[in-house]
Amino acid sequence: MTDENATKSIPFIGTAITRRTFAKSLVAGALMTPFVNRYVTSASAQGTGVVNFANYGGSYGDAMREVWFEPFEKETGIKVNAGPGASLALAKLQLQNPAGAEWDIIDLTNGGYINAVKQDILLPLDKNLVDTSQLLPNYTGTHGFCYVTFVLAAGWNKTSVSQGPQNWAEFWDRSKFPGKRSLGVVNTAGDAIEVAMLADGVAPKNMYPIDVDRAFKSLEKLGRDNIVWTQSLQEPVQRIGSNETPLGAIYTGRAIMANRNGANIGFSVKQGIVGGDSLGVISNSRNKKEAFRLLNFMATRGDLAAKFAAITSYGMPHKDLESMLPKEAEDVRVALPTNPDLQKNGLISNDAWWADNLASVVARYQEWQLG
Repeated sequence: MTDENATKSIPFIGTAITRRTFAKSLVAGALMTPFVNRYVTSASAQGTGVVNFANYGGSYGDAMREVWFEPFEKETGIKVNAGPGASLALAKLQLQNPAGAEWDIIDLTNGGYINAVKQDILLPLDKNLVDTSQLLPNYTGTHGFCYVTFVLAAGWNKTSVSQGPQNWAEFWDRSKFPGKRSLGVVNTAGDAIEVAMLADGVAPKNMYPIDVDRAFKSLEKLGRDNIVWTQSLQEPVQRIGSNETPLGAIYTGRAIMANRNGANIGFSVKQGIVGGDSLGVISNSRNKKEAFRLLNFMATRGDLAAKFAAITSYGMPHKDLESMLPKEAEDVRVALPTNPDLQKNGLISNDAWWADNLASVVARYQEWQLG
């Protein structure tokens, strides 16, 4: 980022759902570009009353359309074209188009947002058009805002573990909780390193810069043979649910959705690791005014943020979200960034630090894995 907010104030943190890898983003961006161009060409002329929004598609994209895009279209008459292909690489490619970007708004990991600001890929947020006063201050920046949050928590199988660990130190305690633990493999994200530091007694406020030597010593205490490394976000649900690993690091959204479908997974967010995704307007957007109007709509509609949280089980950084959350979505309340446990003891992962250090940590991890 180009200012202090870029590296300190914003939790542009991108943990795994959200640390959608830099390498994967580069590949995805390159592969999606021909599709992207065909998808929005008919609506890409400047000032045409549209917003072209690059996101991740799938059921998540369906929720975005239902909760945000359709109400915005009805209220403003501005059409929203949305499609998959969001990545920092895509944003870079857009800047190479002398006629202007095909996409206007891009959904980025918080780490990707930081790099996009550093590289002048995003426009500064027009405060005359975008009111961010209803968002939690730590989630807003000079060029956009974090609009959705995710929490990595200590999870357990409630059938085999009656009362699970309430912090990562207890998660590490093999005498109290026998059996294997599942942790996310350290290749495109480093949350297992943050977990190891928290388990070793490091306070969230003292996490960065990470003492990598200490983190690996903490992993040694747990022991390689007691860790099952997971490659995807769904794996912990399967491994904890089947009791292959009675304990595991799990994203609350995954656990909540699994429990809605009959799983019996418990989790504690008392030392949850908070990550998220951010939105910004590409510098050579052809529909800047319309794009900022959509960002303003998303920043000011706490009622719709509550609806989105209920549908997706993800958090949103709206100040009044908890009071607006529907009764049928009480299970989401614990994972909201306004949760006192997260406010007091949670870790806001520092993507600026990870952007500079992930490669070296991954190399160290791979060396450690070989023993």
